[in-house]
Amino acid sequence: MGERTFLQICAEATSRLTDQAEPPFRHVIVDEAQDLHPAQWRFLRALVPEGRDDLFIAGDAHQRIYGNKVSLRSLGISITGRSHRLRINYRTTHEILDWASSLLTGIPVDSVDDDASLASYRSTLHGRCPTLAPHPSKAEEIAAAVARIAEWTASGVAPEDIAVAVRFIQLGRDVATALERAGLPTHVLGSSAPGAGVRIATMHRMKGLEFRCVAVLGVSEGIVPMRAAITPIDVDPQQHQEDIATELSLLFVACTRAREDLLVSCHGTPSPFLAPVADDGMGAKR
Repeated sequence: MGERTFLQICAEATSRLTDQAEPPFRHVIVDEAQDLHPAQWRFLRALVPEGRDDLFIAGDAHQRIYGNKVSLRSLGISITGRSHRLRINYRTTHEILDWASSLLTGIPVDSVDDDASLASYRSTLHGRCPTLAPHPSKAEEIAAAVARIAEWTASGVAPEDIAVAVRFIQLGRDVATALERAGLPTHVLGSSAPGAGVRIATMHRMKGLEFRCVAVLGVSEGIVPMRAAITPIDVDPQQHQEDIATELSLLFVACTRAREDLLVSCHGTPSPFLAPVADDGMGAKR
């Protein structure tokens, strides 16, 4: 009794704000806008009166990983004629951006300004083409990832500038064990205070982070997309498609955490998401 969800707290805070004589702020900056729930948007709207520069909103519909879709206009937030698309990518190389963008081929993405194409995005940086590597078994995939990470550290990349992204944390722990046996320190993000070592994290946990080198492991059928996260198409076709898009965005997010080099691998049957970037079966797209 007396317990409330985070969204219920947002709703109550909004109610209290609307009872005040005037909103408490003149300007509000909103980041990661694509992941906000309508209840959160109503709270933000109530924080600041409508006017010039009332809400500064930054978001990327291609990185929507929580399935929240909203109409800002219906919530009293007008962006018509006020939006601007940032087309230069400063995080990743052109090669990584181009490769990751190819994952989204054929998947419609809802954007706040109805212009979600990545075709005109570009990066001023250049580097190595991403590697797409299939393996017969999980053990072989992990061994290959350890070898690549050892190459990165041997070339001068600090372990803290390397990350391993996985859909399930158990695979990450298996990789951590193999890395430790190879003499490479690791740190599972979220498990304790930050420590030295290669960062190990779920794809969700990678959101908002960036590293020089990233290995995305376990991109196999049944894992990415995760079967339990997909509504059967015969139950709800629209929700099925939205679930697929959310899982695809999650993979896109994981891949774009890499600034300089990206390894994507799988074991067994590859994820259907990798089909657009496969070349001659499973080579890296160049």
